[in-house]
Amino acid sequence: MSSWLRRVSLCTLMILLYASVSAAADFASAKRAYEKKDYAAALNEFTPLAQQGNADAQLFLGKMYMMGEGVLKDSDQALKWFKASAAQGNGDAQFFVGSIYLMPRKDVVEGAKWLRLSAEQGNQDAQWLLGKAYLKGDKDLPRDPVQAEMWLRLAAKNNLEFYQNTVHRAEGQISAAEIAKGKALADAWTPKRGLRPGCDVNVRADGKP
Repeated sequence: MSSWLRRVSLCTLMILLYASVSAAADFASAKRAYEKKDYAAALNEFTPLAQQGNADAQLFLGKMYMMGEGVLKDSDQALKWFKASAAQGNGDAQFFVGSIYLMPRKDVVEGAKWLRLSAEQGNQDAQWLLGKAYLKGDKDLPRDPVQAEMWLRLAAKNNLEFYQNTVHRAEGQISAAEIAKGKALADAWTPKRGLRPGCDVNVRADGKP
C-alpha cells in the first residue's frame, strides 16, 4: 500500500474512532440527564443520537414517548423508536415492540415474533409474556403447553417469586408429559445475543418456533 493510501486509511480510522467516542460521550450525558429526570435535556440529547441510528438512544426515546417523559405520550412515536432499536438487535426494545403488538394492538403473531427475538436473547419479561401467550393460545397462535412451560420456566430461572408463582399456576393446566418436555427444552436453552428480524426464530401461524 502506498504511503498516501496509508495516511488516508489512518485518517479515516481516526475520524471513525473520534465519532464513536463522541457518540458514546453524548449518550452517557443524555442518560445522566434522564436519570436525574431532566427530561428536556435528555430529549434534546437523545433525539439526534436516535436519528443517527444509536440503538440505545432509540430505546430511551421510545420509553420517553411511551411514558410521556418530557413529551406528550405518543404510542406511534414510541413504537417507531422501539422498532428502530429492535431492528438493530436490542433485546429490550424487542420486548417493548412485542408487548405493544400483543396487548394494545391485539396482533398476537406479530407480538410473539418480537417477543421471541427478545426472549431468545434472555430478556426475562419477554420470556414470561411469551410463555403466557403460548399458555393462553389464540386463533392465530394455537396453545402450546410445551413452549409455555419452557419460556415460563426460563423466566423463573432467577427464582423471583412472581415468576415462580406463574410457573406453579401454569403447571396446573399442563400435563406431566408436557411439563417434562418443556423442562428439557429449558435446560438445553442458551441465549442468542443480537438477534434481528429475519433470524430463524420467527413464530409461524401454527405457534411453533
